[in-house]
This record gives sequence, structure tokens and C-alpha cells, in this order.
Amino acid sequence: MINVSTTQRRTWVPFVTVFLALVLLVLPVQELIRGFLPDWVSLALIYWALALPTRMRVSFAWLAGLAVDLVTLGIPGAHALSKAVLVYLAKILALRVRAYPLWQQGVVVMLLLGLEVALLAILDLVTAGELGELHRWTAVIVGGLAWPLVYMVLRRSRHLANLGH
Repeated sequence: MINVSTTQRRTWVPFVTVFLALVLLVLPVQELIRGFLPDWVSLALIYWALALPTRMRVSFAWLAGLAVDLVTLGIPGAHALSKAVLVYLAKILALRVRAYPLWQQGVVVMLLLGLEVALLAILDLVTAGELGELHRWTAVIVGGLAWPLVYMVLRRSRHLANLGH
């Protein structure tokens, strides 16, 4: 009889959750609703950077951002840069933010998402001469409000994958 250990670590789970967030990003949605949807990829990356700061790499965030650039046909490298900065900052703040109650974490997440949107707006201004889409700011607020749900789902997946701290 084969003995399968239930304590096996599934280190692929963060990659799969970021991929699923990327799929959520490209699902067809009415334009009116799209403006209110948070950046699921950023939320997943923030979670993993806060939960596992020593394992989450800025290079992985850059690759995830490059994938966002490819599927959204955006400025090549814009999301790659913004996601790398986002994960870098989340890793720096990880030990402090993890001690906060969930609602305060949501505020920090909203600030991180806002910083990412500001960086993308600056890149739009420099490259295209315009500020880009203003609905991004609504998505920042929705992202902060969605943080408790994202946190609980990804925390559960982290525990099922046996990926402690």
C-alpha cells in the first residue's frame, strides 16, 4: 500500500492562484462592471508577499505583470514594473501589516493598490500623454473592500497546501 503523506508541501499553489487571478482579469465582463473590478493579480501578489515574504520573489511579480501586459495589450513592461514595485513594498511591510486587524490590512492594501495605479497613470502620461482610465481608482477602493474575502480564500489555500510562514 502506498503511503501518501498529508504534510507534503505544495509550493505550486501561489503560482496557480496568481494564474487564476490572471484568468479572472481576462474574463469577458460588461464595460460598466469592469471599472469596479479590482486587480485580482495584484491582490493575489500582495497576499503572497505578506504571507510568505521570504518566498515571494519580485521577479515572479515582474513576470506576472508582464503576463498582464500581454493579455491586456497594454504598454509592454508597465504592469511588470508596477507589480514588481508592489511586491517589493509589500515584502518590506509584511511583518508589520500581518499584525494588523483585517480591516486595517484592507486600508494598507488600498494604499498599495493606489500607489500601483498612480505609477501606471504616470507611465500612461509619459508614454501616451494622457492619464489613462480613471475607473482604475474605483477598482482601488473595491480592492481594499474585497481584501478580507481574498485574504480568507488565499489563507485557506495556503493552509491546505501546507505552506506555513
